[in-house]
Amino acid sequence: MTEPTTDMGPPRPRRWHIYAPTIAIAVLVALYAVYWTAVSREVRGALEIFATNPGHGLVVGWQELSLGGFPYRIEARFSSPTASAPTTPEAWSWKGEAAEIALLPHNLRHLIVNLRGTQELRYRDPSAPRIENAMFATMKGAWASYVEVPGASFGRLAVDVENVEARHERGNPGSVETLDAGRLQLHMRPAPTGTPDLDIALQADVVTLGLTRSIRALGPDIARIMIQARARNLPPVERMSAVELFEQWRAVGGTLAVSDLIVQWGPLDMTASGEMALDEENRPQGRFDTEIADFEGLLEAMVREGLVRERDARVALAGLVLVSQLQGSEPGRVRVPVSMNEGRLYLGPLAVADLSPLY
Repeated sequence: MTEPTTDMGPPRPRRWHIYAPTIAIAVLVALYAVYWTAVSREVRGALEIFATNPGHGLVVGWQELSLGGFPYRIEARFSSPTASAPTTPEAWSWKGEAAEIALLPHNLRHLIVNLRGTQELRYRDPSAPRIENAMFATMKGAWASYVEVPGASFGRLAVDVENVEARHERGNPGSVETLDAGRLQLHMRPAPTGTPDLDIALQADVVTLGLTRSIRALGPDIARIMIQARARNLPPVERMSAVELFEQWRAVGGTLAVSDLIVQWGPLDMTASGEMALDEENRPQGRFDTEIADFEGLLEAMVREGLVRERDARVALAGLVLVSQLQGSEPGRVRVPVSMNEGRLYLGPLAVADLSPLY
C-alpha cells in the first residue's frame, strides 16, 4: 500500500519588497544615530578643550554640561555658565543661571544660543580701573543666532531679547540706573563689499530709562529707536575687548555711516542719516541730516527745561522752517542739521548738550 503524499506546490516567493523600505529606514536611523552620537562627542570635546585652552583672552566655564536634542539638534546645556576676559582693559566677566547652545547636525556653521534666568555682567572703567561696575538683567526670552561666513572675519549675527528688566550699578550699589524694554533686536553681517566693513541694524521698542540724571526735555520713555548703519574699517582684535576695538577703530579712521535712523522719544520724532566717528577724547563727532516732526513742540520743551533761550529758539525755528519749505519738506516736518563737534551737540545753530566720552 502506497503512503499518501501531500503536494506542497511551488515555493512561495519571499516578499522582500514589502520589508525592504522598513529595513532601509531602520538602517538609516541607526546610521544617523551613530553620526549624531559621534558629532555630539566631538562638540563636547571641543567645548572642554576650549575651556582648558581659551582663545582671544576669553576664559569660559560651567558647573554642569549635558548634551541632548536628538534627532533634530545637538544641544549643549550649561548650568551656571561663566565667561571672562581678565586681561582686557575693562576686565569684564559674565555669569548666568543657564544657557543652551544648539547646532544643526547637517550645518555645524550655524550656532543658536539661548540664555535663561538672571544674567550678571561686571566690568571696570579703564579711566578708573579700581572701580567695578555691575549690570543685572532678566528677560522673558533671549536668543542669538550666528552663522559663520567662509572667508569673513565675522559671520551673520542675530540677537532678539524680549521684556528686559535691567539694573546698572555704577561703582557701588548706591548708584543705580535701570532700563526696561519691550524688545531689543540686533543684526550684524559682513558688508557685501569685500572689505572688513560690517552692516549693523539695531532696534529698541518701548524703553523706559531710570537714570541718576534725568534726560532733560526728552524724558525717560522711548517709543522706538531704529538704526541701520555700516561700520567701516573695522580692525581685527586679538582679545574680546570693546575698548580695544574702539581704540583701534578710531586709530585707523573708522566711521559709522548711518543710512537710516528713526527716533521716537518724548517730543522728538526724527528721521536722519549721516556719519559719525570718535574724536581723540573718545567723544562722538560727525553730522546728520534730519527731519523732525513738530519741531516747534520740541523747541518749546527745550526752552522749558532751560536747554536753550526762548529768543534763540524762535530765531532757529523761523530760519529752519523757511529753509525746509524751500527744500520741499513734507508739511509739518522741518529739516534740521545735527552735528557733534568738540564735545558739543548742536541742533541746527543751537548748542543743546555736552557729549561725554564713550569710555
